[in-house]
Amino acid sequence: MARFLGSGFSMAMMVLIAAATALGQGTGGSTPTPSTTPSTSPSSPGRTTRPSTRPNDQFRGPMFISGRVVSDLGRPLSEPVSIELNCGMRPVQVIHSDLGGYFTFNLGSGAQSNIDFSASNESPQSFGANASNLPNRYGNPLAGCELRLSVAGFRPANLPLTHATDMGRVDIGSIALDRIGTAKGSEVSVTSLLVPKEAAKEFEKAVKDLQNNKLSSAQPHLEKAVAIYDKYAAAWNELGRVYLNHNDREKAEQAFEKATAGDAGYLPPLINLATLQIQNREWEKAVETAGKVLALDADLGLASFLQAVGNYNLNHLDEAERSAQKAEQAPHQDNPQVHALLAQIYMQRQDYPQAATHMRTYLKESPQGPYADQMKKDLAEIEEWIGAIEENSKSTASAVPGP
Repeated sequence: MARFLGSGFSMAMMVLIAAATALGQGTGGSTPTPSTTPSTSPSSPGRTTRPSTRPNDQFRGPMFISGRVVSDLGRPLSEPVSIELNCGMRPVQVIHSDLGGYFTFNLGSGAQSNIDFSASNESPQSFGANASNLPNRYGNPLAGCELRLSVAGFRPANLPLTHATDMGRVDIGSIALDRIGTAKGSEVSVTSLLVPKEAAKEFEKAVKDLQNNKLSSAQPHLEKAVAIYDKYAAAWNELGRVYLNHNDREKAEQAFEKATAGDAGYLPPLINLATLQIQNREWEKAVETAGKVLALDADLGLASFLQAVGNYNLNHLDEAERSAQKAEQAPHQDNPQVHALLAQIYMQRQDYPQAATHMRTYLKESPQGPYADQMKKDLAEIEEWIGAIEENSKSTASAVPGP
């Protein structure tokens, strides 16, 4: 079984890389991964459109899906929220709302349409911007699709798109997010309510640039915003992500630290800082930072996963196992690497049946995932070994003479 440990070690390094992808997530959805089980019933006062009577038609023109994100009090959040349009195993688009909570998905208007890469934790190549990429189910290309919102401090919201298109437009209306009373941390910084007008204007300009994937144009606006108001946590967080996109990790780390210094209860920069520390292999710092996140919101699966990765690389297997199991219990549909990490932990413990269980779960959740081939090889070796043991046990039992 020694050969298993070698392949498992390489898997751990892949888990490390996978954890780093979380750093690309946007302001509104950069913490927990979206749940596929509705935890709330968002209101949908948008208009009802007439269903298609021509089931074989396929929508070929541009498609627009509009709506607004508000709190349970009916007010917009003071910062952009990332919204995912999901039509199956992978997102179709992820975009930001504006500062008023309004959003519009624009599908099929060009090679990239309005995909907001900064709002997502996926690589740009993984998204299809054209409406023709949507499944055509009974004439409604949105059948089976849903909007997913996951904002720290609020219950996750999944909104199935039951509307048929009306000349390529769907108006969702308002999506109300229900606040979770037990969470101490928030996806929205309290400093955003205290920002001087000039700083807020610069931040709004930056948000518009980010929505159009113009990160270089957004940077000077963000730098002006924090120069005017040094405690502007949301602007520091976005600036850190822009620096990181430009591969300036030192400035990115400083920006995330400034954001957390400005608002210690603001979750996105803490998540981003912990992930950057994982990238930099600063395991102890990552465990500490992830712990701060969990102290503010104990249910954030991504924070538990980051803490588990850090503890694993510190060879704290007991702590890593506990954190990984906690991450597994949280919604993690967009982070099947939880099972890759658990498989590696059990491989280190030489608990091969448990490792095999998590390998199978990973392959079920991510059959085309980056680690699928390695998982299949390791799983085949484990199953062969277990089968040989069982066969040997049967042979031994049958050879024992009866009374």
